[in-house]
Amino acid sequence: MSEENIRRAYHPELVILIVEDQILFGKDIKHALFKHKVVFARSVEEAKQKYEEYIPHMTFLDIDLPDGTGFELLDFIREREPEAYIAMLTGSKVEADVSLSQKKGARGYIIKPFTKSKIEQHLAQYLEFREKQIKFSLQQTEAHRKAELYLAPNMIIT
Repeated sequence: MSEENIRRAYHPELVILIVEDQILFGKDIKHALFKHKVVFARSVEEAKQKYEEYIPHMTFLDIDLPDGTGFELLDFIREREPEAYIAMLTGSKVEADVSLSQKKGARGYIIKPFTKSKIEQHLAQYLEFREKQIKFSLQQTEAHRKAELYLAPNMIIT
């Protein structure tokens, strides 16, 4: 389990990072996620700082930001955490942006304006993703434990 996942496990609620420079869309998404801790960033640099500080469970990421692109931030996050859950949240309907998002590892693509149900759908997908990760980690731990017992059968465990 990565350090990020260990730190994330200690959050009593889901932490969701929203990287969006338009305040109106930020408020709309926060309204859809009112049960969770929502952290906002309005630029690439602010998002990098908030990501490091909060280690969010999932990130909603705009493409067009004042100091760069969401693709730069997507690379930054995936470099640190290859399994990060990121959904693009953008006004771009350009096929090249959709393809590049998928290629770079985004797990979703929401076109603005969005509905509350779209946000909830991606949240549900994240929860399924997280459940699979937890099950996989438990299986890995159990396999490791069994391998240790097999390699050291005369060891007394108390």
